[in-house]
Amino acid sequence: NYPPYNIVKHGDDNFAIELAVAGFKDGEISIQVERNQLTVKGEQAVDLDTQVEYLHRGISARSFSRTWTLADHVEVAGAKSENGILTISLERKVPEEQKPRSIAISYTK
Repeated sequence: NYPPYNIVKHGDDNFAIELAVAGFKDGEISIQVERNQLTVKGEQAVDLDTQVEYLHRGISARSFSRTWTLADHVEVAGAKSENGILTISLERKVPEEQKPRSIAISYTK
């Protein structure tokens, strides 16, 4: 269950997944979509040159992989990372021919 995440609804056809990825730098997170599977992977580079001794390590520094199954017609619109939160924007794009439509009824007298 790492990292924690939220799913936010911004409208009928717009959603976002927010992941808490504090401590990950540019290039350490990858996002991939294959068929209807959205996969987010994070792998922090280990710096063997620093001799840091932690007295308490409460900020996780482990790799992760999270996968979500996207519903039909849902596409990834973009992603951004700000203040330790990775936001992946999702948009539902249903083709016109598959949207429900109203049929007019003609009445005869």
